Amino acid sequence: MILEWFSVTRTLGLTSFCLSFAGSSLRWRKCRKDGVSGRFFSVLCVVQMFLLLDMAFDWRWKLHEFWMRAAMTSGVYEQRRGPQLVALGVLWVSLASTSVAILNRMRRRIGAAVAAVGTLLSTGLWACEAISYHAVDAVLYQTVGGVAGPMNVSLIWCALAAITCIGLWTDSRRFAP
Repeated sequence: MILEWFSVTRTLGLTSFCLSFAGSSLRWRKCRKDGVSGRFFSVLCVVQMFLLLDMAFDWRWKLHEFWMRAAMTSGVYEQRRGPQLVALGVLWVSLASTSVAILNRMRRRIGAAVAAVGTLLSTGLWACEAISYHAVDAVLYQTVGGVAGPMNVSLIWCALAAITCIGLWTDSRRFAP
C-alpha cells in the first residue's frame, strides 16, 4: 500500500504541484511585502494547494467513484459515454476560450497570464481525470518507459507546473526593483 502510494507518477505529481504551490505562495508573499495587491496570486496559491492536496488524497478519484456508484445504483452506468463526451467537449471549449480571454485581458502582464493559464489547464486536467472517459484515460494513464515508469499524465502535470512557475518567475522579474 505505501509503495503504491509512492509511485513514480504520484511522486512527480506531488513534486510538480508542490513547486507550483510554493512559487505562487512566494509570489503572493512578495506582493504583500511590497504593499501591492496580491489577490490574484492568492487565488493561484489556493488552487495550487487544492491540486497538491488532491494529489495526496485522491479526491478526484473519490469524486469519480461517487458518481460511478450513483450511476450504477440508478441503472444508468452503461449510458455514461454520451454525457462524458459532452462534458469533455464543454470542458475543452471552456478551457480554450478562457485561456484566450486571460491572455488577451492580461497581455501587459504576460507572466501572470501564463501562470494563470498554467493553473487553469491544471484544473482542467483535474476535471478531465474526474470525468474519466475511457479513451482519454487510455492515453493519460499509459506508462512511459516500461512498467515502473511514470504515466503520461505525470509528464503533463510536470509541464503545467513548469508553465505556472515560469509565468510566476517572469512576472516577478518584471516587477523586481
